[in-house]
Amino acid sequence: MQANKVMMGKLPRAWGNSAKSITFCVTEECNLACKYCYMTGKNNRNKMSFDIAKKAVDYFLSNRELFNEESVVWDFIGGEPFLEIDLIDKVCDYIKQQMFLLDHPWFNSYRISFTTNGMLYGTQKVQNFIKKNKNHLSISVSIDGNKMKHDLQRIKPDGRGSYDDVMKIVPLWQSQFPGTDTKATFAHEDLPYLKDSIISLWNIGINYVSANVVFEDVWHEGDDVIFENQLKSLGDYIIENELWKNYSVRFFDPKIGFPLMKDNLSRNYCGAGKMIAVDYKGDLFPCIRFTDFTLNNKEGVCIGNVVAGINLDKLRPFKALTLANQSKSECINCDVAAGCAWCTGFNYDASESDTIYSRATYVCKMHKANVRANEYFWDKLSKTIGIENPRDNQRKLRDIQNVEQEIVKDKFLFFILSDDITPHCNYINWQGTKNKMSRNVFSKGMEFCKENNFIPVFLGSEGVDEGKGIRLVNSKAKNIQDDNIVIYDDNIAGRSLNLDNCILLVSKKNIKNLFTFIKELYPNKQRINLILKDIDKWETKEVKAYENQLQMVADFIFDTYKQGSPIELNVLTDIMNLESMYNCDCGITTFALAPNGKIYICPAFYFDNPNDSIGDIRNGIKIKNKELLKLEKAPICSICDAYHCRRCRYLNKKLTNEINTPSKIQCVIGHTERKIAMYLQKKLIKGKYTTSQNILAKIDYLDPLDKIVNQ
Repeated sequence: MQANKVMMGKLPRAWGNSAKSITFCVTEECNLACKYCYMTGKNNRNKMSFDIAKKAVDYFLSNRELFNEESVVWDFIGGEPFLEIDLIDKVCDYIKQQMFLLDHPWFNSYRISFTTNGMLYGTQKVQNFIKKNKNHLSISVSIDGNKMKHDLQRIKPDGRGSYDDVMKIVPLWQSQFPGTDTKATFAHEDLPYLKDSIISLWNIGINYVSANVVFEDVWHEGDDVIFENQLKSLGDYIIENELWKNYSVRFFDPKIGFPLMKDNLSRNYCGAGKMIAVDYKGDLFPCIRFTDFTLNNKEGVCIGNVVAGINLDKLRPFKALTLANQSKSECINCDVAAGCAWCTGFNYDASESDTIYSRATYVCKMHKANVRANEYFWDKLSKTIGIENPRDNQRKLRDIQNVEQEIVKDKFLFFILSDDITPHCNYINWQGTKNKMSRNVFSKGMEFCKENNFIPVFLGSEGVDEGKGIRLVNSKAKNIQDDNIVIYDDNIAGRSLNLDNCILLVSKKNIKNLFTFIKELYPNKQRINLILKDIDKWETKEVKAYENQLQMVADFIFDTYKQGSPIELNVLTDIMNLESMYNCDCGITTFALAPNGKIYICPAFYFDNPNDSIGDIRNGIKIKNKELLKLEKAPICSICDAYHCRRCRYLNKKLTNEINTPSKIQCVIGHTERKIAMYLQKKLIKGKYTTSQNILAKIDYLDPLDKIVNQ
């Protein structure tokens, strides 16, 4: 007997694995009230109009460069989608008509898909629709198992079970869609019925069962033991009755329950962001689990609408999401991590902060119980029928990865002495407030630094006479000391200061003056740290102007090398001597203390929203999902070689919703700087003025997300 003759653990191959999945949420109403349903906000008010659906179809079909997959699945969901069969019929007619008229490649490669509770399956309207679209149609009917289990969860609004109603249409459904599967979902209450439920589904001719347990926090002490015993008993029944030949359930997939391989870490096993969902208003979402009525704790994550289109910056976090950057180290290094599932939408809903990069682990014990039962089943089956245990082959493929230890660095606390300080980075006082730090807050802040080994950094000069630390002051300030770092805000006005280092802030309107600013600061300044303001408002013309200015600056820097007194400009010269990322370390080694006594990731978070603190000088620092601040949890930045980029967490959060994911404009600016740095480096090497550590290679992209997507 060969292992490939065993069907158990396998599932039918999905149609169009690389197809674009577009989900229309045609109604938020349902004719059942299933207890475990994640759609907790169902209602009979919100229904999609044909006008909205039509605009959605037009948007998807007219943007071929954005939706360039070879195939498409047009998915209709509710609530219960068949409540809106008249609308769906009209929409599908329009889809087919437009694909034909546009000579769209999807016309010859599309699928119309439904998951239904089956209550309306036998109605004349639904049957007419099936007859019309039969060759391009997939319909899955949700059946949970035997009558006891099904009626425990899948109930009508009046509390009665729906099993008898659904079973009436099963023969018709199976005759129209032979070989189809169903997904049985298990929660705490129905675990004792798992074995009998899977068997009952096989007995009614559903050979493939995509069974799973819910992700939510519903599990009680001992549920994992019940789950394991039910699966072992099911395994014994399968072997005794030789059901492994023709039947399958996902719980017995032989590939689950092993250490992760290296390539597992760079993959994402959830389709959120690859699929697109449209709600009744025409708003677009990464998937149905990010709409408002499916979330309990968070607001929906809208990434655009059918008129304005998708905000691609909002989609970037989903494109870059991987197992590694959304999982804690205990999950990554777990001995049975392979096959442990998650839902990105639920991760977001359950996260402490509004992030998709935080993995909920409520199913941990249940997964481990599944693995133990899986081991039991395959060991017994292989010995019983004389085959090599397929799990033994899996063990040979695994390579446990080591996790690097963190390097201890100095920590800094920035004192925002008043709300009218000159900014030293990408922030301003957007609120126009006039708060000043009291002597009491200042003193306690200094005590906090001493007790927690922070180096104080003072923004401004008020009230710091007794404070020993680093001072950042405006170029026009009085009493500038030799150890101060001077900030030139959007100009070079101020006294002629013979201090080696300075910070130069330049806004969008003054990009055209960048070369002039730098030329006039030299030779008094040997090191300039350039900070670009308001880059969230930049467009292509600003990037081009910046590139032109940097080109002139690069030639000027080369001349200073020839003169024997070279100037350093962070965005051009730093990268030449870096072999890894050297970014802003806010939230890890640098923090900000505001006049209100609260601590923030950086001053930008304070000025944007004073309620967005991460602690205070009395109780210390507590960051939600703090691992997301680390480079290894930043999927785009961790594979990027623009090592000088500041990687601004504030702009990340503002533009993409995620603190670890940069917007496109940030990456384009960083790689524009890298390109000019490469030009300067070649000139310096040719002139024998430098032997750089990091020889910059030519690359064919400005946005490293392209590198990820292409892989």
